[in-house]
Amino acid sequence: MKAQQSETILSLRTMLHEVARAHGLVAESQSILVMQRLLLAKRMGKTVIAALLSNCLKAETEQADDSSLARLKEQIRFAQQALCPACRREVGKRWKESNNV
Repeated sequence: MKAQQSETILSLRTMLHEVARAHGLVAESQSILVMQRLLLAKRMGKTVIAALLSNCLKAETEQADDSSLARLKEQIRFAQQALCPACRREVGKRWKESNNV
């Protein structure tokens, strides 16, 4: 679990670095490089969100009793609606990985 947290924090810092690089490139009118940096940051953000969601859902299911499972299912459906199809797949993949550990 500690390794996952470190990996997530590292990904967030890298994402921030890419956004900062893009900001610097805006001042230099490097629009293509700006878009590349922002797209990379966006991809990284999706991965981080998927990791955080899967960890949160795993923790919820481990602590949930029967009466709260219905509410958890509602929350999962709501969260899935907010994600694009690629992010949904990533969350599902990470969910399965976390259950196999």
